[in-house]
Amino acid sequence: MKSKFMAASAVLAILTAGVAHAQTADVATLKQEAAALKKKNEDLEKRLINFEKQQAAQPAPTSFMGADLSGLKGPLPCALPSLDGPLTFCGITIFGTVDAGLGWVSHGLPENGQNYEGQSLINKFTNHAHFGIAQNSLSQTTLGIKGEHELLPGLTGVFMASTGINPQSGQLANMPGTLVSNQGLNRISYSFSGDGGRAGQAFNDQLFVGLASREFGQLTFGRHRPFTTDMIGAYDPAGGAYAFSPIGFNGQLLAGLGATEDARWDNSFKYRVVYGPVHFGAIYKFADGSAGCNFTGTLTAPIGTAQQCFTPHNDAGQLSLGGSYGGLDVDVAGGYYHQATIMGGGNAPLSSAQLTSSTFTAISGAVVTSTGNNLNTLNGIITDTAGVAVGAKYTWNQFKFFIGYDYENLNNPGDALGIGANNNQGGYVLSQANNHFYAHARILQTFWTGVKYAWDPKTDITLAYYHTSQNQYGDAAQIATCSAMHQNLQAAQCSGTLDAVSLYTVYHFTKHFDAYAGMQVSNVEGGLAGGTLALGSKVGTPVSAANYGNNYYTNWAPTAGLRYTF
Repeated sequence: MKSKFMAASAVLAILTAGVAHAQTADVATLKQEAAALKKKNEDLEKRLINFEKQQAAQPAPTSFMGADLSGLKGPLPCALPSLDGPLTFCGITIFGTVDAGLGWVSHGLPENGQNYEGQSLINKFTNHAHFGIAQNSLSQTTLGIKGEHELLPGLTGVFMASTGINPQSGQLANMPGTLVSNQGLNRISYSFSGDGGRAGQAFNDQLFVGLASREFGQLTFGRHRPFTTDMIGAYDPAGGAYAFSPIGFNGQLLAGLGATEDARWDNSFKYRVVYGPVHFGAIYKFADGSAGCNFTGTLTAPIGTAQQCFTPHNDAGQLSLGGSYGGLDVDVAGGYYHQATIMGGGNAPLSSAQLTSSTFTAISGAVVTSTGNNLNTLNGIITDTAGVAVGAKYTWNQFKFFIGYDYENLNNPGDALGIGANNNQGGYVLSQANNHFYAHARILQTFWTGVKYAWDPKTDITLAYYHTSQNQYGDAAQIATCSAMHQNLQAAQCSGTLDAVSLYTVYHFTKHFDAYAGMQVSNVEGGLAGGTLALGSKVGTPVSAANYGNNYYTNWAPTAGLRYTF
């Protein structure tokens, strides 16, 4: 027994000695590894110090685009923009949209490179079906820059500069220019023409600078969108899409208070302020440009005799009030515009006869200049406009419901314009100025409603309906045409209606890239169809009752395209 105990003690002593030896070996190994790590850390510290010295001695990159501003050294003054977010650097943001696709219209015209709206609504010079590039169908192709910079605690300087471009031609958006390009042509040879608030200016959308305060609001000066134009983006179910919204396509319906040129205001200031769920705004446009003169006699060099020259009174103003509660948003805006110009006298380019005329007549009638003086001029209807609009939308789960109403009153101007007036979009000179177009006040009323449904996080479906009506506002001779069997034979001053339904879907591949497809069907009747050229059996079929039927006043316009925003 004693021998067994002694053997066990010997084994235990041997094991204890082995463990002690192993522990001693582990400690030695750990010390060696710690010394090696310390040396590596010292080496890394030296390399980091050397790298920082080298970096400080070289110009710092200042842009994710690789711009080289060699005079700037050291760390960047602002964080570089993320490729997945806004292109913002030091408070300045570059933004834009490119939108193009393909479309077919049952009643169309050859495309005009200055047209930025497409052809979703029927044009009175329509003469055949048209298939081709459908520009800006969902959004206006735009390039712009905006910024803000804190001047004092709570006070920020802001600016905006943006312009519209035609992706099919690369030209600046210029709807009055489409009228000029068709002057002197036979009407069956016209390309698309119309009127609009963008007239080829370098910045044909907005250009303003001002101050902003969270407490006191924002005040800016320059070229602005009035509040009725802002309402289209907020309360139109189609968001003002040219291919799917008459109130987006035709600026006289809501945006311009009856005159589409007035969807943008030069020489204006705009104020906006928000208090909790309520917001208020005011915009005022100062009178500018030349109001022209009334001439008589045969034109010579210098031109005729000025009988009377006029003072510009093209001031304008609007107020806006709105608020939000839960999922409900409501806005109302209204105002006036003096000496508004409807270019083309209802989208009509000057004829060859007008271009070759050599005499002036009274400003209340047709007034034209001689060849050489009017090659870049336009005729215009002059009007004082006033109106009010209200819009509402409600968000419920995946649905957004929209509804709105616009009322516009157009009258002869209290202050006339004459030959040479240029107080309109783009500064085009008037060679005709009709100050007595309205025998009675023209009343335009537009109602719209619609719903947008988020099918899933990437897919939206929109259904919208629009209805516009006008009263009978012509003189006795014009009213006499209002009982004509065929609408094209009626005067534009007869009562009439426009109805449109659109259905389209948008698929969001990413936050920047979308695909869309859909259709708008529109129909015009009465005075709103007055003068529409029939499709006929072939282009140029003479205007006669036999060539017209109801099918000539309905436009089918399917469209599909792609949009990229940044």
